[in-house]
Amino acid sequence: MSLITPFRVLPALAGRTLLPVAFLARLPSSMTQLGTVVLVSTAYDSVGAGGLTAGALAIGSAGGGPVLGALSARLGQRPVLLAASLLNAAGAAAIVVTALLGAPLWAVCLAALVCGTSTPQIGALVRARWVGLTRGGPGLPAAMSYEGAADEVGYILGPAVVSLLAALASPAAAVLASAALVGVFGSWVALHPTSAAAPVAHHGPRPAGTPRWLTGTVVRVLFGGTAVGCFFGAMQTGVTGVATASGSPGAAGSIYAFMAVGSAVTALAVAALPARFALPDRLVFFAAAMAVLTVPALLADGVGWLIAAILPLGCAVGPYLITVYSLAERSVSTGRVAVVMTSLGSAVTIGYFVGSTLGGALVDRVSPAAAFGVATAAATGALLNAVLLRVRGLPAAVED
Repeated sequence: MSLITPFRVLPALAGRTLLPVAFLARLPSSMTQLGTVVLVSTAYDSVGAGGLTAGALAIGSAGGGPVLGALSARLGQRPVLLAASLLNAAGAAAIVVTALLGAPLWAVCLAALVCGTSTPQIGALVRARWVGLTRGGPGLPAAMSYEGAADEVGYILGPAVVSLLAALASPAAAVLASAALVGVFGSWVALHPTSAAAPVAHHGPRPAGTPRWLTGTVVRVLFGGTAVGCFFGAMQTGVTGVATASGSPGAAGSIYAFMAVGSAVTALAVAALPARFALPDRLVFFAAAMAVLTVPALLADGVGWLIAAILPLGCAVGPYLITVYSLAERSVSTGRVAVVMTSLGSAVTIGYFVGSTLGGALVDRVSPAAAFGVATAAATGALLNAVLLRVRGLPAAVED
């Protein structure tokens, strides 16, 4: 069986347009983040201003994700995703306008907060559609593997497009291109016929207090997302530190792409794993691989050694993240899949913010190796959490 065989069923289930359209719709997520940093840093002659604006984007995305998921579960994806896509495009355009006009930094950050809060969460919501389209059948693992690979390729391609547009035109052009992409293709995903396939929660009175779907298992799954987000953030700052120390700070994205390429390739291979290799066992295995394979990065003293260290590391990261999303889907009722998927995306974002902040401070004050130490600690935390989840097992999904 070839690598692409399991994925042939996906266009038959969703139609030929969903895969390319949803891929283009998720690119703005990575484009806006980097484009905003470059635009604001240039406009205000301050990297700190760019970082502050990017932080507002991240905070907005982390807070808005679960709200978007809950609204989608209640109202259906079409109206919620359409409104979010258009508002997100307007927010990105507002970042450009306020920055170019030299508005107070708080105004730029407010625009970034609106933009982040309205992030359409394409990956999470499309994953929820696959649950309905496959009805939890044999096609679901292939769909989850494809989505993981699409995310990884998006993480590589988005920043590359920003760098190209910033060089050929301007940073503002890069952010405006992101706004156009999300406005057009985000709306297209919203209006796509598969929006009706996404599970919708049952309406009815809800008891006060913690939602019933937020079980111990879901909390552990969310922690797994936070841990890998922290890992991503620390690794990225560590790679940037090594590239800067070598005299080529612009090479950081290219170096980091080696890990993303390995992650994307193995993400596709997850669909071929046998069913007897259960999800909790996979989580432990890939988390352990992450923890072990991060150690060589601690010893890397140059760009060449670092590339050699992170290429195999990526082969563990992609399957781990796919397994976390698959466990999230199994942990709740079908009507709550969108909520838990978007919450997981927010957990990854929060972890990334923590990892990049802590890792960046350690790079400045200690060394890039210290940032890789944070990544190793995050991977170890992911492993301990995976072991706990495996020991506790997966209870039946709870309706809410």
